[in-house]
Amino acid sequence: MSEARSKLEFAHVGIFPPHATITAPFKKHTDEVTFMSPATRWSQLRLLLAILALCLVLAACGGQPDAEAEDADAAPAPEAAEAADDGMAMGTYINDPNSGRDFNLADFEAEYGVTLDEFNESPMMAEMVAAGSLPPVDERVPTNPVVLIPLEEIGTYGGNLHWVEYTIDYDHYIRHLNETNLLQLRPQKGVARYKWMGGEITPGVYEAWSKNDDSTVFEFTLRDGLKWSDGAAVTTEDIRFYIEDVLRNEEVTPNEPSWLQYRGQPTVFEVLDGRSVRFTFAEPNGFYLPQMVNWAWSSHLRPAHYFKEYHKDYTDIADLMPLMEKDEYVEEGDWGRWFGSIQTNITGGSYSRRTPDFRNTPVLQPYVWDSEPQQGEFIMSRNPYYYKVDPAGNHLPYIDSISRALVTDLEVENLKIIAGETDIQGQFIRLSDYPMFSQNQEAGNYHLLALPAWQDQLLIFPFNFDPADPVLGEIIRDKRFRQALSLAVDREEVKKSIFLDFGVPSAFAPVAGSPWYKDEFRDAYAQYDVDAANALLDEMGLEWDDNNEYRLRPDGERLILPVDYYDVTPPATPGGELIREFWVEIGVDTKVEQVNGQFYWQKRGANETVGTIWWANGLSPADAVFVSSFLMTPSWWTWYNAQGADGTEPQSPEAVELVELFWELQTATTNEEQVRLGIEIFENHKENVWNIGTVASAPQPFVYNQGLGNISVAEEREYYHISLMELSEQFYWK
Repeated sequence: MSEARSKLEFAHVGIFPPHATITAPFKKHTDEVTFMSPATRWSQLRLLLAILALCLVLAACGGQPDAEAEDADAAPAPEAAEAADDGMAMGTYINDPNSGRDFNLADFEAEYGVTLDEFNESPMMAEMVAAGSLPPVDERVPTNPVVLIPLEEIGTYGGNLHWVEYTIDYDHYIRHLNETNLLQLRPQKGVARYKWMGGEITPGVYEAWSKNDDSTVFEFTLRDGLKWSDGAAVTTEDIRFYIEDVLRNEEVTPNEPSWLQYRGQPTVFEVLDGRSVRFTFAEPNGFYLPQMVNWAWSSHLRPAHYFKEYHKDYTDIADLMPLMEKDEYVEEGDWGRWFGSIQTNITGGSYSRRTPDFRNTPVLQPYVWDSEPQQGEFIMSRNPYYYKVDPAGNHLPYIDSISRALVTDLEVENLKIIAGETDIQGQFIRLSDYPMFSQNQEAGNYHLLALPAWQDQLLIFPFNFDPADPVLGEIIRDKRFRQALSLAVDREEVKKSIFLDFGVPSAFAPVAGSPWYKDEFRDAYAQYDVDAANALLDEMGLEWDDNNEYRLRPDGERLILPVDYYDVTPPATPGGELIREFWVEIGVDTKVEQVNGQFYWQKRGANETVGTIWWANGLSPADAVFVSSFLMTPSWWTWYNAQGADGTEPQSPEAVELVELFWELQTATTNEEQVRLGIEIFENHKENVWNIGTVASAPQPFVYNQGLGNISVAEEREYYHISLMELSEQFYWK
């Protein structure tokens, strides 16, 4: 272990391509990183989308534009062209190689040869300081703030950022627009923190980190001077409290997370001082740093000074009972479940706590809870103690508040977009609506980008392999059934009708450019072949009914396959309609039902779901195992997290093999080992079809108000849309 953590330069950690370079935040110059990305050429794709939109406009207008108008639009003035080529006309940092990167203060000063010793704040905060309700900005910013280099230019303060959502009990934007991570991942082409592939790790809540050569010992140091949103200091007591009094308290957490019971052995946790901690694993954990990039700050710590008031080890249970009863926890023995409920999803999409009293929990994100005008809507205001500044010393974020409005469905959301009644939309809007968005840009006062979707596949069909119905479970666990369902999917039809003919028909498999990619993985049971699908079902003994309409189960009942979903991915609804047609054609009575998100997760928790509609992250081996074997199979998920002490061991030997490969992959510390094991995992997937994939590498529309700055360059740089939203602190109103 290096004693000088601030000088440590990492080799490859986690599952990163062999040619990706990962550096600590302390190195003055970062090596250029080459990333593997899908083969889609985004410049060509944008051109094709523009042509498609133009054709639709011309068709709507009933003809071609006149020659005069065509000449007027043919070429910009030379001066305008030169300014565009220069790029600097858009802002000071647009051509800076560090654009979008986070630095620790000293490293920023060394990189740019400046001293940043004065800080500025928004007029909103300055008024509070003048009124005596808030300390000066110099006392609120950490001793070692993060300096975020803007995408384009220094912004200005003020305004509100508004979006709409149609899920009443969950929000898919807030976890990106208002996110703070233990460690950050610099936004770059082909890199997103959910994809587990490549990238440069930069500082976040932790300002420094280190590991030993065999990835068994990790040390982390909290940011010097970091404060909670209520002004209290963040210390290692916040980490100790969460790990020892919450995660290792059986009343609150019956099964410790797998990283604290790694390979069945307790992870040793040590507090080194007021800012540094150490984790020691019994075996190598090559995934740990990639996991840290994916984790919000809440994965390691809680505001101990706040939650101790509600923890029975620190507060008498008699004093807690009135609060518990208010939430319908009426027995002293209910305390663990109650305490868990008040701090669950503290930073996730569940923006409002079950108990309104806990909405003002101290946090570390750029924005904190303000108000809820009505159910399903909310306003959040800037965090006075947020830990980032820009290169000029301006305390971030630039925008004072963010807000969400509730709409009834996607159609209403689209109407809001084209009417200009929302400032930013990038989640759960469909590529098939791109032409409509393109036609209405000027009227709606928004810009439209075609960004790579961070999900390698936006439409997949996973299963619960251990459903409540044992007969159906036996059928689903027979790989011939899944092979037949996959062969019955007309992926060319999916590509044309849902993705405007963009993307690549594919099984659930890595995309081209991935270190785990093989043509045979992409093509496995991905050909449209109804005859072959029927032959497999015949081989299983699933006979047709008397009308030759539907197949029968071994118990003589009609074979019904329920597919419950909520709008977790843009093409879910049209994809569900198509999949029913495909599978009914081979005699599987597919009942597709859309439910709201809260009800869906309740059904899943009660093991009442069978099939569903989802998306696939980066299709790394980690994602492949997580999605296929665990997320949709609660009993297997519990078994995995409990290291076999609870839940149900997978009934399929091939599934157990998959888990064992994944566990072996976690302990791998070299890229060669990780690539080899990843390929073995996808070899397993190739034949077993744990998930049914459809189309890979489709783009994602992204809409934003024409008045917003520090966004437009994302298209040229081919950022994923979530990576862009996670830079919300530097968005500003021009």
